[in-house]
Amino acid sequence: MSQRWLEDPVRRKTPPGSVLEAWNFFEDLARGVDAAHQLPQQGTVQNSAYEKLFEGECASWTPDEQRAVLGLIRAGMELWNSCPVIDNPCSGIVFEGGS
Repeated sequence: MSQRWLEDPVRRKTPPGSVLEAWNFFEDLARGVDAAHQLPQQGTVQNSAYEKLFEGECASWTPDEQRAVLGLIRAGMELWNSCPVIDNPCSGIVFEGGS
């Protein structure tokens, strides 16, 4: 979704639902791993772009708004790709009763 759109955002139609989900996910991820500083600062342009995205009006983004969204999604992808991978994360869980 977002990866294909990022490869050519000018020629591809913005998938608002997917981009909105990615935006929210990356913000949650950044807060969860204490890396909010790795995403662009939220400002007036980002807030305006988010509102238009939320309302499904991506086609009315200004060039600055589109750059802001692209910057956030790209930074989010970089953050995601930098997160450590844990093999078998549930293998160390011990349930009560020894199960």
